[in-house]
Amino acid sequence: MKLPANNKTRSSQVQTQDLTESRLNDDFVFWLKKNGMNTLLVVLIAACAFLGYNYWQRKNVDMTAAAWSDMMNATLPEALEQVAKDHANVPRAAMMSLIAAGDLRLRQLQSGVLSAAEGTTAAVVLDDAARKIAQDAADEDYTNAAKIAVTLAGGSQEKAALVVLQSLFGRAAVAESRGNLDASRALLAEAQSVAGEDWAPIAKLAKARVEGLIAIAELTTLPKNADLPAPTPSASTTNPSDSTGGGDALFENLIKEQQKQEPSSAPAAPKSGG
Repeated sequence: MKLPANNKTRSSQVQTQDLTESRLNDDFVFWLKKNGMNTLLVVLIAACAFLGYNYWQRKNVDMTAAAWSDMMNATLPEALEQVAKDHANVPRAAMMSLIAAGDLRLRQLQSGVLSAAEGTTAAVVLDDAARKIAQDAADEDYTNAAKIAVTLAGGSQEKAALVVLQSLFGRAAVAESRGNLDASRALLAEAQSVAGEDWAPIAKLAKARVEGLIAIAELTTLPKNADLPAPTPSASTTNPSDSTGGGDALFENLIKEQQKQEPSSAPAAPKSGG
């Protein structure tokens, strides 16, 4: 029995398709045998890298959150400085902790009080030793904060200008508290240079403070001994008849006037009879 022409064509197409699929399956099986292990290894490495990257991101987020939380809860300069040490791997939080610690130290220097009074607890006055510690620590805090900012900005002071300017103004105030007006003026001049035209109001403020320090230095400058006039001897010290040996002439005159006005305490002489 002969099949119709269209059935023969259909049968031929089915056979060809079956042979093609069989060949593809054989080729795929052969490819898997040859490259399957390498491909599986690449897929596993990619999956591990993806999972590791997600873990690293979550860990960084947790570390950053912990650093900022510790900074917000710190109220003493020592605590803020410890936050900067503990979270050095979160440079922005460490930088801001150091700026805050320097500001608190500077506030202590300006108020002269180490810790304010609370309830029945009296305030702790800043003595000379504690004052020096606060000055050194504040200067170090501001300096380290500026270093971190410049490092984050790729070594450019201009890109880290906000933090650098805070640092320079703070260090200038610390130098002024030490009585070192020359160092304070130098730091303010550097702040004026860093501010430039981009931060013109801050540059203007730095210039005004420099001029103020110059005026203070001129007012507090004491004359030299050679510039002082020679002392002239007073009349009371040259008068040999002065029994007090150079006392206050005005005071002596007042005593004499008082003695003249007092009545004599001696009894009056009796009148002769007759």
